[in-house]
Amino acid sequence: MTVEVATNPDSTATVRIAGEVTSEAEFALRDALGTAGGTGPLIIDLTGVTHLDTAGLELLKELAAERGLEVVMGPGCRVFSVVQVSGLCDDATVQCR
Repeated sequence: MTVEVATNPDSTATVRIAGEVTSEAEFALRDALGTAGGTGPLIIDLTGVTHLDTAGLELLKELAAERGLEVVMGPGCRVFSVVQVSGLCDDATVQCR
């Protein structure tokens, strides 16, 4: 799993995640997300994620409750159906670009 954190011109933060998001990667992802500054909801780009397990989903739901979350998924995103079924769409804004 790789994680890139960037601050946007409008002072929001975008986190781009790629690879497998599993319980083994949860602590590393949590640390990376903790470095994301910015204001407003956190923007999470899942376009490059190939696997998203329960631990990753729970972390995203936690972030949605604490800070607000905008999830971005590109065409053909491999975890789109997992995000839909998980109920994350009820807790976060989900955009498909």
